[in-house]
Amino acid sequence: MIDFIFIAGAPGSGKTSVCNLINEEKSWVSIDFGCLRVFHLDRQWSNTSDEEERMSFENLIFILKNYHRYGYKNVLVHDLRDERLAQLPNYLSHDEYNYLIITFIVEQDNILKERVLEPTRGSGFRNFERAIEVNRSVKQRVLVKNEVRLNNTKMTVEETVESALKIVEKFQKKL
Repeated sequence: MIDFIFIAGAPGSGKTSVCNLINEEKSWVSIDFGCLRVFHLDRQWSNTSDEEERMSFENLIFILKNYHRYGYKNVLVHDLRDERLAQLPNYLSHDEYNYLIITFIVEQDNILKERVLEPTRGSGFRNFERAIEVNRSVKQRVLVKNEVRLNNTKMTVEETVESALKIVEKFQKKL
């Protein structure tokens, strides 16, 4: 089994929705990185900083290592900044931890915009220009270690869950 499964992608790509459904279906632990930041940020997140985000990331690594220590597998993590994915090998040695990164991409800007502006969306994030910028950056950068991209442009959340679980299954067979 995999120790940690990171679900990545731009805002509006479906990370939270997919993790929530996988958690319901599989009962895997699911950690929303943003929730670790809520403890010390104001309601509008106007006091974010690089230092605050770095501290939260270090807290996440501690939490993940503790879950591993207690035998948990397939711990889902979502809502990390994209640049943090490349840093994972520095914190999670492949000798001790197995992890997979599934990064959602959306090929059409107008679809991503619709998703970000969807009134029923749980996230308060509505800056579709920033979401499109992040999505373009994610699509253009080189894959990091153990990363697989999943184009979910025309998929429902349920179809994305099914595809993500197939990627997990395939990755587990290689271990």
